[in-house]
Amino acid sequence: MRGCLLSGLLPRQKLDAAYEEVVRIHREHLAQIGVRLPPKTSYKWVWLAMLYHRLGERVHKNEISEATRLVFPNAAPDQQVRHLVRDGWNVENVGNGYHQLNDPRRPSATFATDRARRQGRLSAQSFDELKAVYGNRCASCGSAEGEVNPRYGEGAVQLQQGHKDPHGRADDMGNIIPQCQFCNRAYRGNFVFSTTRAECRQLRMSDLCGAQANLRSARFGTT
Repeated sequence: MRGCLLSGLLPRQKLDAAYEEVVRIHREHLAQIGVRLPPKTSYKWVWLAMLYHRLGERVHKNEISEATRLVFPNAAPDQQVRHLVRDGWNVENVGNGYHQLNDPRRPSATFATDRARRQGRLSAQSFDELKAVYGNRCASCGSAEGEVNPRYGEGAVQLQQGHKDPHGRADDMGNIIPQCQFCNRAYRGNFVFSTTRAECRQLRMSDLCGAQANLRSARFGTT
């Protein structure tokens, strides 16, 4: 398998040429909307070069990984090509380890959705408008306002004003996210949330323990 993959790999010159085309397309079509261009210090430039050279074709992740390791010998054998989608590139996971770059002048669908949500969030003037940007759902767990929370299985969801950064301004609309009463109580001031998706990063291990205790309290009414 390895020999077959290596025999089909691009020479470094062709990789460089493909990357230069990617740079041009990014400059002309994608930079202004925030799609991230990987520098040549990143493994991702090889991924993009491989996919662009075979534009519209399926490329197996093992082949991309082998090419990456030829340029970066210490790279891991299993490269996570799906991360290009988070950067905004129009890469499709077509299954069985294959990826395909579609129209490179357009961002990925998820990136475009996140961008529209970000623009809507910035223009929201009231909490009702902000809830509409999020589809009247909790930004943390996705439960819909007025419906039974599928995670906790009790009580109709009431959206409250949570905060992306608990240490930021409480009255800043840019720092507010809609959260159901369960998530808002459970997370409290222990997590900082992403601006584009319901992901969070732990601030301190003690905070995580506190959040878990709060979660039990929110669900079962215990302390």
